[in-house]
Amino acid sequence: MRDLAAERARLEQTRWEVRMLTVAGLRDNLSPEQRENYRSLEQSARAEARLRQAALDYYESQQPKSAGPPQA
Repeated sequence: MRDLAAERARLEQTRWEVRMLTVAGLRDNLSPEQRENYRSLEQSARAEARLRQAALDYYESQQPKSAGPPQA
């Protein structure tokens, strides 16, 4: 995986996108077609966020576990 910090940032960016699409889809002045378009975009962004989270979880599960501090 590329840089782990960059991937976490992309996940947060995707989560932000979900929030913005949710709020945009709640506006009163939207036509039913526009509302459905926002809903579709929101669902796609949610799916992307789930995939990014799954990729991060998998990557972290493959990292060697640290032994922690030595026991006294």
